[in-house]
Order: sequence, then structure tokens, then C-alpha cells
Amino acid sequence: MLAHRRVAAVVLFFSSVLGSPGWSREADPSSSKLPDGDGKQIVLETCAGACHSSDRIFNARKTPAEWKKTVEQMVSNGAQLFPEEVETVTKYLSSHFTVDGSAGAKK
Repeated sequence: MLAHRRVAAVVLFFSSVLGSPGWSREADPSSSKLPDGDGKQIVLETCAGACHSSDRIFNARKTPAEWKKTVEQMVSNGAQLFPEEVETVTKYLSSHFTVDGSAGAKK
């Protein structure tokens, strides 16, 4: 019984933190500001507007290792990515949203 309550609490937490699931997609006006590159389309289809807004991506500055961990966590939370897409998305995010901001998104 306790395990079921924990699972329910985790699902509720991630639902509130990550936003609505992919089947109720809403237009994400900020997604047009995502920089072009290999992986952008996957991010648009599975992340920005599908699960959470692109603002969440714009505000995150991470190392490549942190992006890899984040993408893997999103997959474990239900993001529908093939293994090769995980690498593509990780490289895209690592290229454009770094800790030092040297490769920031277009404003």
C-alpha cells in the first residue's frame, strides 16, 4: 500500500512540475526561438510544448554531462525518445544551452 502511495506521489509531483502530458499539447510561443540545429525538431516534438514549455530549456544552463542526465531522466519519466534520439537531443541541448552561456539560444 505504501509503495502505491509513493508511486502516486511521484506521478503527481512530475505532472505538476513538468506540465501536461503530450496528448494535450498546447502551442509554445517561445519554441520559435529555439536555435536551428540537429535535434531541434526532436526537441520540438517531444519536449518543448509536448511536455513543458521551451522557456524551461532557455532557463537551464548545464554541462554536457548534466544534459545527458536530464534527458535520460525525462525518458524515464515517459519522454518518447529512441536511444539514438537521446544522444541527438543531448548534443543539441549541450551545444546551445551551456553553463557558461557561450553558445546561447537566439533571442
